[in-house]
Amino acid sequence: MTGDDKEEMTRLTKLLAQELEIKDLGKLQYFLGIEVARSNRGIFISQRNYILDLLKETGMTSCKPTESSMESNHKLQSGVGKSVDKERYQRLVGRHIYLSHTRPDIAYSVSLVSQFMHDPRDPHMEAIFRILQYLKSAPGKGLLFSRNGHLNIEAFTDANWAGSLDERRSTSDYCTLVGGNLVTW
Repeated sequence: MTGDDKEEMTRLTKLLAQELEIKDLGKLQYFLGIEVARSNRGIFISQRNYILDLLKETGMTSCKPTESSMESNHKLQSGVGKSVDKERYQRLVGRHIYLSHTRPDIAYSVSLVSQFMHDPRDPHMEAIFRILQYLKSAPGKGLLFSRNGHLNIEAFTDANWAGSLDERRSTSDYCTLVGGNLVTW
């Protein structure tokens, strides 16, 4: 629960306590793999430990980091390469999708690899590992939500024309900022 009206929060807490067993855990620090840190600059969220656990689980703790989550103009397509363990691939893509909640820098790469969950191949798994190498380069990256003195809403969009090698479909991207803070992508 969060808010700026202390009296209303106290009243709601008492009301909830009548119906449910609740406990005040203090200020949020960690929830579902998301770390929350407060400072004078604002609220910072990241998934550092989640990334380190994922690197350990995949045996990539000692891998060489890369500076980008995907090579420029890298195209993936279906049916190319040797089949890989579908269940493992789907689990790794799912973990990457969860990571994109605090890492918008991997959102595009993750959206590409998620298109091949029905029939993953070697190049698709290699792309997953490339994203992990990129995450290793800065596991503590995240999002900072700061007070910028306004609540302006800004939106940006981009698209590639017929970028999919399989279906010749276009891919579009967008991001929305509220008060100068990234909130959707």
